[in-house]
Amino acid sequence: MSANKKLAEVTPGPVYFEDRGAVYKAPLDMVWDFWLNDETYHPKAHTSKVRNFKMKKLSEVTTLLRYEALEARKWRKRACRMTVIRPAVRIQEDLEGPDAGSVKVYVYTPRGSSTAVDVLCWMRSTERTPKQIRSEARRMFANAFREDLPWFRQYVRSRKDKG
Repeated sequence: MSANKKLAEVTPGPVYFEDRGAVYKAPLDMVWDFWLNDETYHPKAHTSKVRNFKMKKLSEVTTLLRYEALEARKWRKRACRMTVIRPAVRIQEDLEGPDAGSVKVYVYTPRGSSTAVDVLCWMRSTERTPKQIRSEARRMFANAFREDLPWFRQYVRSRKDKG
């Protein structure tokens, strides 16, 4: 039996799970500006694991992203469709790569002067079991948060300095 067939039997459909608890110590509009409009700080956050990043605007709210991601010491081609409904939701649909068919919904909730980010996931994989999907996705979200945080803090300071 092939490895893909074994995994298909183990993971017959999307695996649902949630990743909750990321909090940015800034208001919602500043968090969105960092992710969507900042060209100084946020682009530096993930440079060691992403390369050849290309964006194509499909509509007012949807963009096609193509890039290579470093995974297990190998560069792999990825593509996703990102739909952004500001200020509440960002939806990522994976189109290419081992997670093609996966959907991640990022929900942004204002909490006073902070912003909570929760991720609802419906994930598939041609290479991982459900347990591995959950574990690796949670590790990826935690790493992305850790990579964003120092740059986000610099961004917030720069905005406060401007007045």
